[in-house]
Amino acid sequence: MALAAAFFSNSGFAQSADNATALQQVVVTAMRVEQPLADVLSSLSVITRKDIERSQAQTLADLLQGEAGFEFGRNGGPGAVTSFFLRGQDSINTAIVIDGIRAPVDQIGSLLVIDIPIQQIERIEILRGNASALYGDAAVGGVISITTRTGGGAPRAYGSVTLGARNTREMLLGYAGESDGYRLNFNVGSAASDGSSAMNTQQKTSANPDNDGYKNDFAAFRLDKKVASDLSLGLRIKASVASSDYDDQYGAPTDVDVFKKKTENFGAYVRRAMSEDWTSTLDVSLSQLRYEDSKNGVLFAAGDYSYKNGISTGNQREVRWSNNYQAAADTLVNFGVDSSRASYTGEGDNAYDMLKTNLGYYAGVTQNLGKLTLQGNVRNDQLVTENTVSGTTGRSDQSTNSGLLGLGYRLDEQWKVTGSLSTGFRAPTAYEVAATPLVKPEFHHSQEIGLVYAGGVTYARAVYFETRTDDAITSDDGWPEIYSNVGRTENKGLEAVLQTQWWGNRVRVSLVSQDPKNLSTGFALARRARNYGSIDVSRMVAGYELGAKVYGADERKDSPYSSVVLAGYSVWSFYASRQIDSEWTLRARVENAFDRQYQLASGYNTPGAGAFVTLQYQPK
Repeated sequence: MALAAAFFSNSGFAQSADNATALQQVVVTAMRVEQPLADVLSSLSVITRKDIERSQAQTLADLLQGEAGFEFGRNGGPGAVTSFFLRGQDSINTAIVIDGIRAPVDQIGSLLVIDIPIQQIERIEILRGNASALYGDAAVGGVISITTRTGGGAPRAYGSVTLGARNTREMLLGYAGESDGYRLNFNVGSAASDGSSAMNTQQKTSANPDNDGYKNDFAAFRLDKKVASDLSLGLRIKASVASSDYDDQYGAPTDVDVFKKKTENFGAYVRRAMSEDWTSTLDVSLSQLRYEDSKNGVLFAAGDYSYKNGISTGNQREVRWSNNYQAAADTLVNFGVDSSRASYTGEGDNAYDMLKTNLGYYAGVTQNLGKLTLQGNVRNDQLVTENTVSGTTGRSDQSTNSGLLGLGYRLDEQWKVTGSLSTGFRAPTAYEVAATPLVKPEFHHSQEIGLVYAGGVTYARAVYFETRTDDAITSDDGWPEIYSNVGRTENKGLEAVLQTQWWGNRVRVSLVSQDPKNLSTGFALARRARNYGSIDVSRMVAGYELGAKVYGADERKDSPYSSVVLAGYSVWSFYASRQIDSEWTLRARVENAFDRQYQLASGYNTPGAGAFVTLQYQPK
């Protein structure tokens, strides 16, 4: 241990502001209260605004690729249908939180907001592992918590322009700052690309071979006001209009399929310091969504036997009351209530009318006892789901409990041992309820043990984890489908992350070795690799930051219903940046530098090699 510590703190490199700041970062996702990253018991990673700019990623999925515990599948390039997998769990077992508010899901449990523009994000916290005791339904794989940009410093304009391969065009204009107790951030932007063919026409011969592009126009407004020393108010407004072309393997080679999405979100909060030790926050959010799915300019409609919805609309209302109470110098308590109501309607051959409500109560405590830290969280969720399909309504009323017990023991100033036991659940989706009203939630049991090093410019964590589900919801694959709680799944493995400076190089490494499988069938879970990871290295050379990143994953089973296996692959990217002066920065990136041909879903292409250039204006 002493030898490892000596290596990590090697005086052969200078301390980096990036890494020093990383160790001092305050995070909130792991406990729903603020705490230093180095003190977090759960496995958690942070992506800052500077990391986002350095990566020059086009989408949230591309940005997160390479983070430990995260994998994704996509039906083509940026803008296409995308699935997120955390800790080897299904995509519907991941929670996304934006500014503290849960992102909505549709009738089959799919996340509806995973294409938030990268330009609007200030930071991301990725909490790996079962977090139902904090966030409720479907957080068993983990939580991706996104914070949008806010104002700070003197009021000023900012912006960026990106041009690149496949006629990619991105633009952002914004104004942000702080004055007289107000913090403001306003931005508008657009991202578009001609794209490439989503489907491989050698595998799917009836698909249209033309390029499948996308476009996203967006705007955001955020205002925070400190009314008094103990009272703050805030307002958030976001809107976007996006469209993406896609291929249909069952159509004709001349068909043009387009999916359009319009989203609007309004949020407001009040934060009050009830005393020196107690802070209370009330947060309200309203969201509206509208999807339009068309072929050759005509919306899909009932009777065309496409099993698609031409128009889908949805509304979600969420109210969150959260409290942090410093009961004693070494005792921190948090408690609160989450309430949500979501309704969605689909018009077409797959028409449905869904209503889902949730009321969750949670409480947690963290106790420091010298070298020992204890964390306990409990939560109760009361869920009601109604879904009407083909004139028949199914209803499910469920009350579920979740819990988490965590422990940390500090071996010395740098080293700490952590461990946790947790339970969580995933409630039946509206579609599952409509098909089989008596289906019950699936329950998950997780445990992990880890070793953490935090000192100097180095943060490292190694974790062994296990997650088991004995009553997973499964289908009989008939028509109409019937669901039951007879499935059994499991994932266990090792996860390691390292962030440091070594001989002048900024280094970030993540490695995962896991075994996600369906115990009932013996097959591996679809689109999840047994081994994957990334290495990202950069350094300053004559005023330029030069970097390279490689991501690799081994083979993955494409689907639980077929024997197709997706080949393993590795992808190299290179990036560079030059600060022209105190306000202007020039950035460049080459993605998939060696033009590797690989697939994240069988029959679907991924982007080839491409070069991109960004000019960024950001006053200091």
